Amino acid sequence: MKTMVKIFVDHEHLVRVINTLTELGITGFYLIEYQGMAPKTWKSFHLSEDPSLMLSAIRNQSEPGVMVNTVVSSDKCEKLIKGLEEALRGIRYTIIGHKVTSIKVKGD
Repeated sequence: MKTMVKIFVDHEHLVRVINTLTELGITGFYLIEYQGMAPKTWKSFHLSEDPSLMLSAIRNQSEPGVMVNTVVSSDKCEKLIKGLEEALRGIRYTIIGHKVTSIKVKGD
C-alpha cells in the first residue's frame, strides 16, 4: 500500500522541507502554492451574502503557503513523518497522510 504525504508550510520553510525529504531518501515530490486561512482566523469571519465582498475578504486575510506532496510506501510513512516533525520543530506546519488505492501513470 502507498501513502500520499502532504506537508503544508509557509514559503520561508520550503527549503527545510525539501532538504529533509532528500535526507530521508525521497527523490520525487511536487508542490503547489496556495492561499489559506488558519482556523483561528477563519473562526472570526462573518461572511456577507455578497460573493465579491466574501472573495475580497478572503484575498485580504489569507496567507500564502506551499503544499509539498510525495507518495511513499506505507512502511516508510511513519519514519518520514517523524523526520519532518523533528526538522520542522518550532514552526507552523500541517502533515496529512492519505492511503492511495490506485496510481496510474501514462508517460510520453
